[in-house]
Amino acid sequence: MGNSLVARIKDRLARTWGKKAFDKVAARVLFTPPLEMSGHSPVFLSMVCHRDVAAYLLAIKSLYLGVGQGRVAIVNDGSLTPNDLAILRHHIPTLIVEEIDAIDTGRCPRGGTWERLTRIIELTADSYVIQMDADTLVTGAIPEVVQCVRDNLSFLLGTDVGQAVEPAPVLARLAQGWIKQFGQTRLTVGMLAEAALDGLPQAEQRNYVHASSGFAGFAQGAFRLADLEDFSDLMRTRLGERWDEWGSEQIGSNYILSNAPGTVVLPLSRYACFEPHLPPGERPFLHFIGSYRFTRGLYRRQALAVLARLGH
Repeated sequence: MGNSLVARIKDRLARTWGKKAFDKVAARVLFTPPLEMSGHSPVFLSMVCHRDVAAYLLAIKSLYLGVGQGRVAIVNDGSLTPNDLAILRHHIPTLIVEEIDAIDTGRCPRGGTWERLTRIIELTADSYVIQMDADTLVTGAIPEVVQCVRDNLSFLLGTDVGQAVEPAPVLARLAQGWIKQFGQTRLTVGMLAEAALDGLPQAEQRNYVHASSGFAGFAQGAFRLADLEDFSDLMRTRLGERWDEWGSEQIGSNYILSNAPGTVVLPLSRYACFEPHLPPGERPFLHFIGSYRFTRGLYRRQALAVLARLGH
């Protein structure tokens, strides 16, 4: 048996064990008290599926503790069962449930969480909206997020190469370098779309941040669906059917947030997507992206910390 095959088997087993260990911990959230709801804004909105109910409850309860007020809404991706919905409504009084098929994405693609993004834009007409994925956790104070809500400023979850709002062509040149480095076999729709940003009309006057859409704040009154549709049309002209692939929504989200007035990029030293090479730091917010979700057991340990804050 080759070394590479052995390594892949070990990695797969480690992920399987890590997921089982996390799921066992996450299930304890079902025995925590329901959220104590107050206030009209912000609106916390997430797309939720059947397999993520417990993880989502950990995520929303930890974030709600950090912000302290607001309403909660979810987009049912179609997989939630009646029992799932009963559990969610028990833990989140006044929960708003949006059915994915009832959301009109206009000229934007369907699927790939575009329904979530277009619904967010609709909600910003009268509310500040925070989007968070089910695989996020808050384990401490998040004053930067609270301040953005108070000041009605949008925010982005930056990355090691996306820590400031910059002209779109700056990121396009960076993405074009990635394409040359990785070749045609590893091209994602996100990489292709970012590489095409310098082809937008008046590109130098447009902004962009290479960020994660797993956590984002949308200021009240700062967005129009027509602007997102226009950007989607431009990307479809450049990329064709690839624009309908999973991952294009993140580009649309990053683009409209980057071009909103006063958008803040959250400091990487405190807010990040967890990766093994992440620089050391005490981070009250982490997004546990799929590739490294269960690496080193950190997701499980952070879940235990959240449960402790919830009194369980």
